[in-house]
Amino acid sequence: MKTNDIVISKVIKWLKAEDKSYQWLAEQIGVSKSLVGLMLKGERTLKSDHIEQFAKILGITTKELVQSDTIKEGRLTVSLLGELSNRHSKRELDSLLFAINDYLALKEQVQ
Repeated sequence: MKTNDIVISKVIKWLKAEDKSYQWLAEQIGVSKSLVGLMLKGERTLKSDHIEQFAKILGITTKELVQSDTIKEGRLTVSLLGELSNRHSKRELDSLLFAINDYLALKEQVQ
């Protein structure tokens, strides 16, 4: 998931939870309601200063705002589409799984 999408998702979720409107958010960051609408629909790329303002309004750090909840909770998911139909693809998957397990073992040693 892209950083833009993560931020948008968190801001929209927070607005709903706090029962706040796009108009209220626009007033807080000093832009028009239509610009907030475009940003939260993903039609405008979020500028770094807007991300910082959103984080301040949500009461979290910028790092927390841009970080995926999946990663924050320590649950990583790999989704594979299709099936392994030949030896080469099976070897590549085995190689990937080996690299993941190696990384996890190294990470535990560091902690």
